[in-house]
Amino acid sequence: MPLTARILISWIFVLTSACHSFGPDTLKGVHPLYNNAVNVSINDQFVQNLVRLHYFDPILFLDVSTIAASARLDFNGGLNQSQFGSTPSADILKVTGGADYYELPTITFSPLQGEAFVRSLLSPLPLRSVFELTGSGWSAKRVFGLCIERMNGLDNAPSASGPMPDFGPTRSGDFIRLVDLLDKVRHGHLLSIRSDEAGKQVFLEIRDDPELAREIAEIKRLLEVDPKRTTYHLVTDVIVRDPSVISITTRSLMSIMFYLSHNVETPKEHLEKGWTKVTHDRDGGSYDWRQTPAGRIFRIQTSSGRPDDAFISIPYNDNWFYIPQNDLESKSTFMLLTQLFRLQAGSAKSVTPALTIPVR
Repeated sequence: MPLTARILISWIFVLTSACHSFGPDTLKGVHPLYNNAVNVSINDQFVQNLVRLHYFDPILFLDVSTIAASARLDFNGGLNQSQFGSTPSADILKVTGGADYYELPTITFSPLQGEAFVRSLLSPLPLRSVFELTGSGWSAKRVFGLCIERMNGLDNAPSASGPMPDFGPTRSGDFIRLVDLLDKVRHGHLLSIRSDEAGKQVFLEIRDDPELAREIAEIKRLLEVDPKRTTYHLVTDVIVRDPSVISITTRSLMSIMFYLSHNVETPKEHLEKGWTKVTHDRDGGSYDWRQTPAGRIFRIQTSSGRPDDAFISIPYNDNWFYIPQNDLESKSTFMLLTQLFRLQAGSAKSVTPALTIPVR
C-alpha cells in the first residue's frame, strides 16, 4: 500500500476514534455545570422573592422545566503531497487537521402560578409534616420557629405572617423557651408522633426521663397540659382548653416567607425614600426582629457593593442583598425553606405557556 494511503487511513482512524468517545465524555463534563447553574438560579430566586416581599413588591417563581443541550464536534483534515525529486523519497507530505466544538443549550422556564400553586402557598402546612421534619433531623428551634404560629396560646409572632406590621410582635419569650426545651428533649429521643388506626387523629407522645424531668415538667407547664399524661391529642385551627389536648396553628408557606422577609436589612436611604416601612416597638423605637424565633435563625444582609464570600447575593434597588458564606444559621434556615417549598408547592404544576430560551 502506498505511503500516502496508509497515512490517510491512519488519520481517518484517529478522527473516528475521537467521535466514538465524544458523547460520554461530554455528559460527564457538562452535567455538574448545569446542575450547579440551576441550583444557583433557584437559590437566587428565593432570596429575590424574600427581598421583594420586604419592599412590598409582588413575587414570581419560575421553574426550570427542561434543559436540552445539543453538542456538535466537526473535524476536518487534509493531506497534500509535493514532489521535488525524481524518487518517491523526495516527496513532501503535509497533513492538516482541525476540530470545532459547539454546545447549544436550550432552557425552558415555566411560571408557577394558577389556582393549584396559589392554594399550595396559602394553605397551612400539614401538622404531621411539621413533626416529621423534626423527626428527620431538623431542630425544633428551626422547624417550630418558622412553621408554627401558635401552640396552646403561646404566640410565635402571628402579626409577622403578612406584610410588615406597624408594631412588632410581643409575647414571643415563652414560645422561644418552649422550642428550646423541645429541642433538648428531642435530642433525647423522647418526642414521637403517631396516629390512630383510621389515620385521622394525631397524637404527640412526650416520654418521661429522669435526666430531663425538669425540662419535661416545664414544657407541660408552658403548654398548660396535664403533667401526669405522656400522650396528648394534637388539633389544628381551634383553641381547645383541655389538659389532654395541644392546639397548634401552623403557618402557610407564604406566611413563612413573609416572616423571613422581615429579617432583611434595609439601607437607611431606602427608609428615607419610603420604599419600605419601619416596624416600631411599644416605646416608638425601631423594632428588632432578631428577638423573634425566626430572627434568631435567619438574616439577609445588605451592602452598597457586591459582597465577598457570599453564599447567595442578588442586586435589588441599587443595593446588594446577601447571606454570608459563614452564616450557618441563616444557610440552614434557607435550606429548610427550600425543602418546605418542594414539600408544599412542588406538586403544583404550571399550566401557563412556557418560555424557551436558546442560550448562545
